Amino acid sequence: MDSNPLGATAHEEPFDCTLQAGSKAMVQPLLVAVQRLTGVETTFLTLTDWSTRSQDIVLALNTGEALVAEGSRAAWCDALCQQAFDGGTVCSSDVPRDFGGSAEAVRSGLRSFFALPLAASERTVGFLCGASRSVAAPGAAELETVALIGQAMASQLQLERRTREAEARHLEATETIARLMHQASTDGLTGLPGRALMLARLEKMMDDVRNGRRLALCYLDLDGFCVVNDQLGHEAGNAVLVAAAERLRRVIRHSDFAARLGGDEFVLLLDGIDSVAEVHVVVDRVLESMAQPYPLAERTLQLTASIGVALYPDHGQMAEQLLRAADQAMYRAKRMGKNRACLTGLDPDRPLADQALLEELRLAMETDQLVLHYQPKVCARTREPRGAEVLVRWQHPARGLLAPGAFLPVLAGTPLEVELDLWIIERAVRQLADWHAAGRPLPLSINVTAGTLALPGLAARVAGIMAAAGLPALSPEGCAAIELEVLESTALNDLGAARAAILDCARQGISIALDDFGTGYCSLSYLRQLPVQALKIDRSFVMNMLGSDGDMHIVRAVIGLARAFKLTTVAEGVETPDHARTLAELGCHQLQGFGVARPMPAPALEAWLAQQAGRGQGA
Repeated sequence: MDSNPLGATAHEEPFDCTLQAGSKAMVQPLLVAVQRLTGVETTFLTLTDWSTRSQDIVLALNTGEALVAEGSRAAWCDALCQQAFDGGTVCSSDVPRDFGGSAEAVRSGLRSFFALPLAASERTVGFLCGASRSVAAPGAAELETVALIGQAMASQLQLERRTREAEARHLEATETIARLMHQASTDGLTGLPGRALMLARLEKMMDDVRNGRRLALCYLDLDGFCVVNDQLGHEAGNAVLVAAAERLRRVIRHSDFAARLGGDEFVLLLDGIDSVAEVHVVVDRVLESMAQPYPLAERTLQLTASIGVALYPDHGQMAEQLLRAADQAMYRAKRMGKNRACLTGLDPDRPLADQALLEELRLAMETDQLVLHYQPKVCARTREPRGAEVLVRWQHPARGLLAPGAFLPVLAGTPLEVELDLWIIERAVRQLADWHAAGRPLPLSINVTAGTLALPGLAARVAGIMAAAGLPALSPEGCAAIELEVLESTALNDLGAARAAILDCARQGISIALDDFGTGYCSLSYLRQLPVQALKIDRSFVMNMLGSDGDMHIVRAVIGLARAFKLTTVAEGVETPDHARTLAELGCHQLQGFGVARPMPAPALEAWLAQQAGRGQGA
C-alpha cells in the first residue's frame, strides 16, 4: 500500500457537513476526471458519520457493474477505509492480500481500491475513493494528481462548511431578535401577544386568505370591568384579566389567535372562515366562557363580555380598518344590552346570531332543507275541502323540523325574504301542477310579504311560473288556482301600490286575500279601494270568540262586512266543533285550523283528501 500524498489523517471530531446541490454540481465533474485518470469502474465520495465511524456514500459514478449507490453505506467500504483513519491514504492493487484480515474486504471481490482523506479546517470529513474488480490501482504519479483533485473537493467542502456556519450564526441572531421582540410585544400580565404582534399576525393572515374564505376579527370588551378596579382594587382586576385570557386560550380553535390590546380589551383573529355561522359558534363559546363566575380572594364576580365582529375582506382591506369596524360593532353590542356580539355590516343593529341564521337559511334554500306543508281549508257548512294554505318548514340537519316562527322573523326586511317568497311560490305551483295532472285540483293560498307585493311585475312573474309548470290560472270549478295572502297591515302601508299590484294579479287570474283581517284597522273606504277576493279573520278573534263578547262582535262584523262587499270569509284558528258550528251559523264561508286539520306534507294531504272524498261518498 502507498503512503498518504495529501498528508492528512483522520480526526475523530464531529463535523456537520452534508453535500448540498451546489457543491454536488461542482464535485461531480472532478469525480469523472478521477475515473478517467485511474481507469477504475467506480469512483465515489463519502462523508464520515463519526458516531459509528461509518461512511455515507453521497456521490457515486459507476461505469460498469454498480459497486456502490448514492445515499447508502457499504460494509466493505467501511472496512477498507478503517486504515485511513490512522495511516492516511489507502491504495491497494491486491485487496485480498492487503486486507486479508477483513472478511468484508475479501467478500467484496475487489482487486484494487484507493481512499484519500478529505480535510476541511484540519479535520478529515470524508474520503475520495475508487474501486475496481478488474484493473490495478493507480500508480504514484496518477495518485498525486488524484490528491490534487481531492484537495479541490476538500476546499469545496470547507467553503460549504463555512457557509453553513454563517447561516447558523445568522439563524441564531434572528431567533434572538425574535425572542427579544416577543418579550417586548407580549403582555406581561396575561402572557398574550400585544397590539404590535396582533397587527403583524393580522397582516400575515390577510395575505394568506385564499379561495373565497374569510378572516374574522373579534373585538372583545369586558362589561362592567371598571367597577372591579374601582371597588376591589387593581389586584382583583388583574386576577380577572388573567382568568379571562386563560379562558380565551381554552375556547378558541387551534388556528385562531388571541391578543390583549390593553385594559379589558382583547382581540381574537379567527382564520379560515367560510360563513358567519362559523364565527357565531366560536363567539358563542367565548361569551359563555366569559360569563362564568370569577372566584377571587374576597368574593366571586359575575361579568359578561360584548364583542364586535368584522370580516376580511368584507368590512375593510387594511388591518386598522378592520380593527375600527370591529370596535364600533362592539360598542353597538353594549348599547343593545351587552353580553352579545354584533357584526359590522349594512344592518349593524342586527345581532350576530341573526346574521348567522340568515346565512344558514340561504344555504337551506340552496340545499333543499326547506319543505312545504299544507293546511286544508273546508266549507263551513258541508266540511268539503276548498283549498289549502301553503306553509314553509325547515328540516334542519341538527335541530329537526322547525316551524316558521323559529326562522321567518329574522328574514323581515331582508332581500332573502323576497327570495324565499318566490321560492315557495315556485315549489307550490309545481306541486299544484302535479295534482292537477293527477285529477286532484286544489286551490292553494300562498303568503307573500310586503317586499314581494311591491316587486315590479310580481303578477307577470307568478303567471310565468304557472305557465312554465303547465298550471291553468283557473281550476275546473272556475276558482283561481293560486291565491296570494297579504297581511292587512301590509296593504295599508302603501294603499296605492297595493291596489296596483292586486289589480295586476286579478288580470292574470290570481286572487288576493287579506290575511289577519281585523288587526290593521282597515276602514270601509280602504277596503272599497282594494279589489281583494277574500278576508281571513285573524285567529286571535276566532279563538276567543266563544268567551269574549268583544271578539264575537268583531267576528260577526267582519263576516257582515265581507257579505256586503261580496267577499269570501275564511276563519283561521278554528280549534273546536263549537267554533266551527258558530262560524257556520254566522255565515262564514270557510274554516281553517287545528280543529279541521293540521299542516301536513303533500303525501299526507293527498291521503287526507282521499279520506274526505270517501266520507262524502259514504254519506
